Amino acid sequence: MTTTRFFPPLATALLAVLLTGCGNTAYFEPAVPATDESIVYLYRPAASNPGKKPLRTSYPEILVDGEGVGFLHYGQRLELSLPPGRHTFVATGLTPEARWKPEDREYTLQVEPGEVHYLRLRVEFDTDHMTIGSFRDQYLIHLHPVESDIARYQIRETRAAD
Repeated sequence: MTTTRFFPPLATALLAVLLTGCGNTAYFEPAVPATDESIVYLYRPAASNPGKKPLRTSYPEILVDGEGVGFLHYGQRLELSLPPGRHTFVATGLTPEARWKPEDREYTLQVEPGEVHYLRLRVEFDTDHMTIGSFRDQYLIHLHPVESDIARYQIRETRAAD
């Protein structure tokens, strides 16, 4: 008899835990920049093509105004706090630690205090120029700005760079 009295509270507690579940693991909230800085997110989302993903194990070093700030692996993002002004971002394989064969991609951005910007390194197979069985060096690679209302959905599927 004591088992039947004990079971309903246990079942209720278990049901409450299962219904609440875990939080949204794909949640992303951009940082609030300091009053005298801007934040730029550089991110590399998963490729949209089906099957094998292009350059998944390759990664460029990111340079800002000629200085290395980190590596942008597949599915990762970098968060950079920058002073106001004009900044040049380069995804390059021409540094000793980078593992990236494609040519450099560059973008220059003017930032103002308090702003948040998003730059996406998009890497896709160039399916318009591929033939069956030829996946080598057939890529579309772009480093470009993305509007925040679009970027926030894409960037939440990435993780902070190591």
